[in-house]
Amino acid sequence: MVDMPVLTLSLVAIRPMKVVPLSAEGLRVGRPLPFSVRDGAGAVLLARGASIQTEKQLELLRSRTIFIDMAEMESVQRAYAGQLDQMFRQDVSLGRIADARPDYESLPLPGVARPAERPLDWPNLQMRLRLLLVDPHATDWIGRLRALRDDALALAERSQDRALMRLMFDAGSEFQDYSANHSVFVCVLASMACAQLPGWQPAWADALTLAALTMNIGFTQMQDDLARQAGPLSDTQRATVQAHPERAAELLAAIGVVDPMWLYAVRHHHTAPSGPMSGRTPEETIARLIRRADRYAARLSPRKSRAASSATAAAQVALLDEGGHTDEAGQALIRTLGVYPPGVWVKLQCGEIAMVLRRTPIAKAPIVASLVSRSGMPLQVPALRNTRLPDFAVTGAVPAAQVKVRPNLDALEKLA
Repeated sequence: MVDMPVLTLSLVAIRPMKVVPLSAEGLRVGRPLPFSVRDGAGAVLLARGASIQTEKQLELLRSRTIFIDMAEMESVQRAYAGQLDQMFRQDVSLGRIADARPDYESLPLPGVARPAERPLDWPNLQMRLRLLLVDPHATDWIGRLRALRDDALALAERSQDRALMRLMFDAGSEFQDYSANHSVFVCVLASMACAQLPGWQPAWADALTLAALTMNIGFTQMQDDLARQAGPLSDTQRATVQAHPERAAELLAAIGVVDPMWLYAVRHHHTAPSGPMSGRTPEETIARLIRRADRYAARLSPRKSRAASSATAAAQVALLDEGGHTDEAGQALIRTLGVYPPGVWVKLQCGEIAMVLRRTPIAKAPIVASLVSRSGMPLQVPALRNTRLPDFAVTGAVPAAQVKVRPNLDALEKLA
């Protein structure tokens, strides 16, 4: 499988969204967007009706190539044409006309049917968290963080298997904007697994999820840089990594966080003590679960310096503490996710490689769709396989880097 050529797999005939580059020059702080800002694949970064809150967030958008749906672009072009026509009528100099940029404020605002900044899709939620983490002093920061957390959990609750498939696959496929994407992933994992912990109280969930989202605040940009770094950490970088939980807790306290459970979990998400969970304080319980989910998600994610691990290798890291003993928080996590959670690749007894679509009560027999044949070639159409049958039994997990196809997740969700 390692030598298989890279191929893009089209599972069903789906017409891709047409997007075109969008100039960020017309974006402004504080005004709801009259269109959705997208990435090159058409995924929403900021939804129609959302608003850019600070200059720092605007700077972040201007630092990358952004796109707009072709259909929405027509309204931008009409506004730009009207702007130029007005300048000609006012006898504006040709130099100023040549320097003109689209004025998005002249476009009609979206209706009020959908609340601003509350679109429920993973790319948008990840981008919203990224914007918050790079600018923790923005207005109503804690309130906006809670709104984002509520949106993420609501989206996960719609279908936990679909949420896991998206987040697991994303984690194993790329490392752009790693820090924010990783924190959203850990938040969802911890929220799903927490009820399995001994003595868990629902009232602790607020601190758990907020701590998971903010455990790397103040370290976001460096964490993204380290994911793209090919070589080993320098002594300075290693010291920063070791100090970032304490610094994150201090920053949160400085901007108004007063919940001691939230602050403790952030401060100790790398150092939560191991051993039996019985008798642990709520703070220690929360920090312990975040630590195991953090390590699990990190092992599934690639870096420039290393490939992502398989699901079974990540599960082993979650299940065993740093002393090599079984960890109850890790057990709760894997009991919830299963050995082969949705979004990971597995090999079948017949030699095919499949993606897990859904969990079942039998941990080693999930619902899967084969995408690569036993000869190593992509299947033209994905094939659902009954993993309870001997020929299609799962024999093990496969690291994402060894699968040289790009699945259509929308089509796979429909299969599931």
